[in-house]
Formats: sequence, structure tokens, C-alpha cells
Amino acid sequence: MKARIEKEPRCVLVWNFGPEAPGYGALELAARRFRLRLRPVSPAELGLTIGALCAGRHAPAAPAAPALPRDAVLLPAIVISGLSPRDGDLHQFLDEVRRGGAVIPLRAMVTPTSKGWTLGALLQELNAEHKALGGQP
Repeated sequence: MKARIEKEPRCVLVWNFGPEAPGYGALELAARRFRLRLRPVSPAELGLTIGALCAGRHAPAAPAAPALPRDAVLLPAIVISGLSPRDGDLHQFLDEVRRGGAVIPLRAMVTPTSKGWTLGALLQELNAEHKALGGQP
């Protein structure tokens, strides 16, 4: 039996950063250049796993979004799948987005561990790390 090696979906999950935000066009251009699908995510999708979102699944229409703590300040974030830091693509992508004027304080790449996390849990963790490192809300 042959082993199947599954490639990571090439996508960027985008939270709280829309077309009206300064630099959004740079994010779109960089995603196109690196053949990444931009995937805006909504509060209704906070309960889905990162792996499911990158695979293109959407939240069911009926269930409400999981509750977040009242004091949660969820900063704009991107979660990148399909680019590697080893070949420099990840850093080139981020540099291109930053040079285009996009201010996205939270950035992460999909890992085998984070694939199983819910979007809500990952965003809470990224926000907590940002705050612990002295980042501005």
C-alpha cells in the first residue's frame, strides 16, 4: 500500500480584517502571488477547527457562535496554511503584506497541533500571547 502525503491547503484565514481596512489590497495581491486562497472567517465559525476552515468547511446555519469571554479583545489576525518558513515563502509573503500597509497584529501558521484547535481557541491564545509580550490591544 502506498503512503499518501497530503499537502496542506494553501489558504489564509482572515479574522477581523476586511476590504475597508488599510492594506487589505496588499493582502489580496500577496495571496494571489503566492497562490493562497483568502478565507474571511466570521464569528459563526469560531467553533470550527482550523483544519476544517482551511479545508473550506463553513459553520452550519443553525448553531450560535460559541461564547467568548466578555473582555476578549480579538485583534485582526491571519492564519496561514501551505507556506513554509524553510524556503522563505512565509517570510516573503508576510513582508509583502507589511510593505503594502496592512497592519495585522496577530499572525500564525497552521501546524499539526493547531489544525485541531477551534478558531476561537486559537484567537484567544494569540491575543493572550500578544498581550503578554506587551502588544497594544
